[in-house]
Amino acid sequence: MQQLTMTHRSSAQHRPRPRLLVVDDEALQQRALCEILVDQGYDVVGCTDPLVALDKLDQSTFELLLTDLQMPGMDGIELTRRAQAVAPDMVIVLMTAHGSIGSVIDAMKNGAIDYVQKPFRISGIVPVVERALEVQRLRVNNRRLETEVSQQVKELVAVNQELDAFAARLAHDLRGPLVNMRSILATTLKDSSTLLDPQQAELLRLGVQSGDLALRMVRDLLDFARLGNQPLTMVPLQLDEVLQAALITVEPLSEGRNIEWSIGALPARQGHAGLLQQAFSNLLGNAIKYTSARQRAHISVAAQLRPNGGHEIVFADNGAGFDPKYADQLFKPFRRLHTADEFVGEGMGLANVRRIVERHGGTVTARGRLGEGASFTIVFPPQPEA
Repeated sequence: MQQLTMTHRSSAQHRPRPRLLVVDDEALQQRALCEILVDQGYDVVGCTDPLVALDKLDQSTFELLLTDLQMPGMDGIELTRRAQAVAPDMVIVLMTAHGSIGSVIDAMKNGAIDYVQKPFRISGIVPVVERALEVQRLRVNNRRLETEVSQQVKELVAVNQELDAFAARLAHDLRGPLVNMRSILATTLKDSSTLLDPQQAELLRLGVQSGDLALRMVRDLLDFARLGNQPLTMVPLQLDEVLQAALITVEPLSEGRNIEWSIGALPARQGHAGLLQQAFSNLLGNAIKYTSARQRAHISVAAQLRPNGGHEIVFADNGAGFDPKYADQLFKPFRRLHTADEFVGEGMGLANVRRIVERHGGTVTARGRLGEGASFTIVFPPQPEA
């Protein structure tokens, strides 16, 4: 017993003394328990009236409430409920000599975390108090971490909104000068073609091409910014119809190509038709582009129901593929794993796909190997019941 007391006092020297509130309508027993706990190194306040205890909770902070279960006027169950509402970070331990198991369970449902039976000894009460205080420290730390995480999420959302707004403004402001520059170069090339030597004409053509590329990048950046956090209107969709519209959009890209298509049935879901069509078009366009070196290209779209009630849709091809260790880079704005000499593009299509899918509560992942094709899997969560 002496060793237990010394150990507790030694640890207490390294942290603030926990404040305990003891409530027991038997005055002698309450005072005796307070003296025991003070001797163990705690800062203890005792009272015999539950209403007085609630007033003390309003006026001060306690880490632990130790209350009798059976008391006149207000029992320990009601005190537990009301005390937990006043001080949610505080832990509560019951003392009972007559209470049934049912009463203890009721009190624990209202916020108590442990109980001790009267009469008790120091060797029985101290470990219970220590365990309860450890729970209280964890509870406070968890709440602090939740607050910090919540604040960080709010800050990140605000930063993302500012970045989206900045990107939209930048794209909008750049578009005008780029259009003018491109038009001047194109007009000069057209009007002076007979006066220019081949090298000068080629430089002007390269300038026009660079202007077209810059305008496409500005357009993609503007589209990406517009996908930020604006609310979406979700309506019931037949994804088969959305996919067919996307196939029509990319049809010019497949002209003159030998492509074997395998299109499976897609589910009906809530979604934004325009954005999902854009995502499907980007994935189909990529498949067409990266199979351009194949004499016979294979492109498939298939869906299946997941065990949790969600759906996954897989877009696969037998094209150029990519190094799997760089898979995450594919979805970042303006990141490309192939050079512009190999395949044209600005590296914004998959970034837009990810943002569109995430706005629908889903995820998108990529798998592939160099020279062995690639697949992109969209996973949509289960839909809430109507």
